[in-house]
This record gives sequence, structure tokens and C-alpha cells, in this order.
Amino acid sequence: MKFYRTPEGIDYTIPSFLNADGTTRIYSIWDQSIPYVPDSGQEGGLPEELSYGTEYGREAINRALQSANPYDIVPSRDTEGHGTFMAGVACGNEDAAQEFSGIAPLAELVVVKCKAAKRNIRDYYGIDPDVPCFMENDIMLGIRYLARIAYRRRKPMVVCVGMGTSLGSHYRGGALGQIAQSYGDLRGFVVVAAGGNEGNESHHYHQEQLAARGETEVELRVDPAETGFTTELWCKAPGLCSVALISPGGEFSGRIYARVGERQMIRFLLEKTVVYIDYLLVSFESGDECIRLRFFGPEEGIWRFRVYNETDIPAQFDMWLPIREFINDGTYFLRPDPNTTLCDPSNNLQIITVSYYDGANRSVAAQASRGFNVRGEIAPDIAAPGINIYGPAPEPGNVAADPDRPARYVSRSGSSAAAAVTAGAAILLVEWGIVKGNDINMDTVGVQKYLIRGANRDGRRFPNEEWGYGTLDLYGAFEAIRPKP
Repeated sequence: MKFYRTPEGIDYTIPSFLNADGTTRIYSIWDQSIPYVPDSGQEGGLPEELSYGTEYGREAINRALQSANPYDIVPSRDTEGHGTFMAGVACGNEDAAQEFSGIAPLAELVVVKCKAAKRNIRDYYGIDPDVPCFMENDIMLGIRYLARIAYRRRKPMVVCVGMGTSLGSHYRGGALGQIAQSYGDLRGFVVVAAGGNEGNESHHYHQEQLAARGETEVELRVDPAETGFTTELWCKAPGLCSVALISPGGEFSGRIYARVGERQMIRFLLEKTVVYIDYLLVSFESGDECIRLRFFGPEEGIWRFRVYNETDIPAQFDMWLPIREFINDGTYFLRPDPNTTLCDPSNNLQIITVSYYDGANRSVAAQASRGFNVRGEIAPDIAAPGINIYGPAPEPGNVAADPDRPARYVSRSGSSAAAAVTAGAAILLVEWGIVKGNDINMDTVGVQKYLIRGANRDGRRFPNEEWGYGTLDLYGAFEAIRPKP
């Protein structure tokens, strides 16, 4: 089980998602956070073949929009504004007065709002209870829900995954990446994933070569306000590593040898820190070794990880900290590597992975996560504008939109904004290909290759870790396939 931070929900009452007659452009909302109670008289119901949350169809949403208090009928809300913003950038209505239009303003929407992670998951990873985070299985079921709607309605669909985790092998996107890939292989189903915002966070350490039977030390600074966190060490197969810890006060844990199913709890007496260490010698997906270290009540200062190579051949390993929302700014590696910081599921090569840049001056965004994946395979695919992107926002106080007031718009920056821009472009490409019959076999990889072929490469060396194959250029994608004399 992994934990993620992701946009949640949508403000279905704002003008960006309404037709000219005031009805909704949203086909359905599955709100996993609202329990469905049979025979209670509430609107909505359980989604087909799913056993939790509440699904609100177009009819229920329209009834809510016609009422004086829409949230009394359809109580699904966007508490952060993130989901509303992403949906609006991709396919919000044109608003000439506010100089705004989504990229594909005629598209229909289907929305999944994930429920918050369970307390035991938060406690396991040391996540603050006030920080929004979500579970991998809920996101997987969200993608399955979307795929079933696309299949049932025989319509193409573009899914924008504006979330990620920095724990995992960074190889094929983890279990979520595999699920996204499997659905993305279906004709007419396209998955776009945000690469992340970990480029300059100092949350990744890379050891290219650790000599046979050798050892090295990795230094990690821990913020004074840190209450708990998780870090993972991944040793590339067939290598095998073991670890020991040295606290800021100099207390040595002793070497914990790599064994199948090895688990240990280390209690540092002077620092009053507890560390749980779990060994997974052969992990899912990559087959690499994973050593998970969970710190509770960590002492501030410099912690040292002594890493031992258990084999007679050189070993290569990486370490990652959680994404920036889950730990304090003062917790970081002292000798970080900004590369290989793409967040799962975006490390999967068969979904569309998006990095971002500043569209105003075409410069690299320092905070944008970088490739390649841990095997050196090329990701991200492209970079899209992701700084000061303009888009819709929910009403202040999270109340229903007032049609007599101007709609609200804000500027946001980050990986999810760039993913929304790319998802909008993908919608237009799928419309040309499938809806208009120019390429009816389009799937995720097909759209990915169209966008890569048309990317703007502007004289730089491509592909590279920051830009992938170049910057998003939808017109260039059509130019690349247009017959030329």
C-alpha cells in the first residue's frame, strides 16, 4: 500500500462546467467520501459493482443546480480547489469577460473524488492527520470506474492523474502505474500523469556504484519540527544491501543484515527515537531489494545511514524521501541527486508523463521532477507550461456559485497544472482521431507518440531529463503527420 497526495472533487456549481441552459456538463461524480445509506432518501447510489461511496448522475446534479441549496441534494464539494482548477484548465467553458477558456471546452466530464486515507495507513507512514493523502487502491478503483463508464457509453476518455508518490521503485509506476497502463492499452482510453514537484527538494540520493563488500554513508538532515517520516532504500538487482543507523548524538544501531522477511525495531535511548526497518529482498515489479525505514519522534540533526554491499559484485542503490507535502522543509539529503525524481505512477513508460516549464520565458522549472526512471528509460515524455496557469476556482467559503457574481479565477503552478494542459490537448487529439474517424485505434501510447513527434525541440539536446522529448505542441503533432511535397 502506498500513499498519495492528489486533487479531490469538483465545484459542479460554477459556470465553467455548465451548459448555456444552466444544466451540467458533468456526466457523473463518484464521491468515495460520502457513504451511501440505502432507503435513506438521499440522492445518488452505489456505483455499479462497487460497494462504497456515492455516485451522482447528471439528473441528480441538474436537480441540485435548480434548487436554492445545491449541496443539500448533491453534497460533493471540492475543499481545496485543486480538482476544480485542473478540470477547468483542461475543459472549462470559455469566459470572454475573464479572458479564460479551457483547452477543450466542449468536452463532457466524469469526476472521481477519492476518500481520505485511513488512520492506520497515516500512522504507519508517519503522515500528519491534517495533511490530505489518499490510498492507492481507491485511486485504482477510480480509474476502473472511469474505464467502465467509457466502455458502457462507447465513448473515448482522457484521464488526468494529477497525483503522485515518491516512494516505490521508480520503474513502472508501481501497482497504480500497472493498472493505468492496462486500461490505457484499451482503444479510446488515454491516461495522462503529472510528473511531480520534487526536482529541487533534495529528496533523492543516488549511489552509482558501491564496491563489492564495500560500505558507504548517506547523510540525512532532519528538521526540528519533524514528528515522523518514511524513507526507502532501493538496491538494484542482483545487488543486495544492508544498513545500520548512526543518530545525531552518535549512537550506533548495529548492522541489520538482509534476510527474507527481516523486521526490526530500533529504539535510540538518548534521542528517544524509534525506527522500524523492513527488508523486502525481491520487490513487486522490478525485483529490486527494498529497505523501508520508518522514523517516529526523530531527533533533529544529521542522521547517517551506513549502507553495506552484501555481494561480491558492485551494487547500485537509490534512496527517496516522501513528497514535499508529507515532510518538513528542513528534512533532506545532504548530497542529493535531482534526477530520477518523477513520482509514481508517472514512471510507467506506457502512460503520458508530463513535466513542466515556465511558459513566460521558456525556462526549466527548478521544482519540476526530473527523469529518467531508475532503469534509465526515457521519462518524462514531454514538458508543458506549468507556471502561473490561469483557471477557475470554487466560491469562497465553499458555497454554491452565485450566478449574479463574476466567476472566480486563480493562477496556480505545478505538475498537476501542466498535466491538465496536456490532458486538454489529448482530448482534442482524440476527438480528431476517434470521434472524427481519422485514427480510430488511438490508445494511450498512440496519443503519446503523436505528442512526442510534434514536440517543440528548439535546438536543445533531446531527449533529456528535464524536458523529455520536448515541449507540448499540439499543432506540431498535426504538422508532423501532414503530407508534404
